[in-house]
Amino acid sequence: MKEIFISASLACADFGHLADTIQELEEAGVTLFHFDVVDGHFAPTFIMGPPVLASLRKYSQVPFEAHLACWHPERYIEQFVEAGADHIAYHLEATERPESLADVIREKGARPVLALRPETPAEAVSDMLLEKVDMVLVLTVHPGFAGQRFIPETVEKIRKIAQRIQSLGIHCLIEADGNICEDTVPKVVQAGARVLIGGTSGLFRKDRSFRESVAALKKRAYEALEEEVEV
Repeated sequence: MKEIFISASLACADFGHLADTIQELEEAGVTLFHFDVVDGHFAPTFIMGPPVLASLRKYSQVPFEAHLACWHPERYIEQFVEAGADHIAYHLEATERPESLADVIREKGARPVLALRPETPAEAVSDMLLEKVDMVLVLTVHPGFAGQRFIPETVEKIRKIAQRIQSLGIHCLIEADGNICEDTVPKVVQAGARVLIGGTSGLFRKDRSFRESVAALKKRAYEALEEEVEV
């Protein structure tokens, strides 16, 4: 059975206590920190930037993922690598040369991740691009804001991408991001997602600790995989 990884969407954290929060999340079993970087144009809000990553880098050894939800992400790659990003996610919709940008990110010392808006079809991703990136980040809500409703049509997109990855015989993980909680985890996991990005509905909850949230998400994910095998 393939391993499930829990990522923390730090845009949902209390910004006044980020250093303490990432240490608590690491102790709780989170294996990736996800930073949403929004430029006010790709999505109508502003979130985070290189100084945030740089200021937090010394507090954790867990990999950082900078999700560049912005136009012309090629302008910002070097800044985020220098700030401590281990993975850089960029949007297929935001650049004219997605394949070459994956190469640039790797040359700069980070791992390329391809991000897709909910409305972007799986067919828009070329086989060449799938072979160049380490992960595909499928947004299951629209970028920029927490608390949105899960978009069910994105499940089939995850399934199609997972099938193509398998047919190509490559190692490329799929991340699911947007209202990932116990209700939606089975859908995305059975479709092929293995990295679950927790936000307000799944990880940053007032009714339980980070450790309890991580355990609950993983438990539901592995249960879903077992259910799939039994069927």
